[in-house]
Amino acid sequence: MHINFSHSQIKTMKNITLFTLLTLTFCVFGAEKEDKSKKHIAASLLTEAAWRANLKRKPEEILKQTEKCIKLFEKEALKMQKTLKAPISTGGDQGLNREAVQAQWALNEVGTCYFLQGKAYEQLKQPDLALKSYRKLANELPYAQCWDPGGWFWKPAKAAQKRIAALENKKSTKP
Repeated sequence: MHINFSHSQIKTMKNITLFTLLTLTFCVFGAEKEDKSKKHIAASLLTEAAWRANLKRKPEEILKQTEKCIKLFEKEALKMQKTLKAPISTGGDQGLNREAVQAQWALNEVGTCYFLQGKAYEQLKQPDLALKSYRKLANELPYAQCWDPGGWFWKPAKAAQKRIAALENKKSTKP
């Protein structure tokens, strides 16, 4: 059986096909963007919970929240780290490039969690585990940045390096 379509019918079918493909493409990319947004929110909520626990000096709760965040998002954080050749410039205390920094959400949240983990281990008087967390941050996620409510980004890896030096100094001065 052979069906003859007019030129206008063929053109209409092509347009419908093109429209369908474009709609599907937007749906797929929209869903992907929405999925990333949900992941970003989840990572942020875990990190915020760890910060709250840190303020209350509850190291076990800090570890619970940071371990969840690290387990869920560390692979993504390491991928983001590999895409960067240097930390994204923020203009010191000016908070520049905020959107570009925040686009590296997994890197920033996981890096911050490793810093908070180190703080928790220090509170628990477990300096070797604190050093392990700080070193992981400094060596593998050095471009992570954390927004300070005062209006600027700070670098958890730099803070971790200071804690590493302090803890190593403590170890070397013990009798």
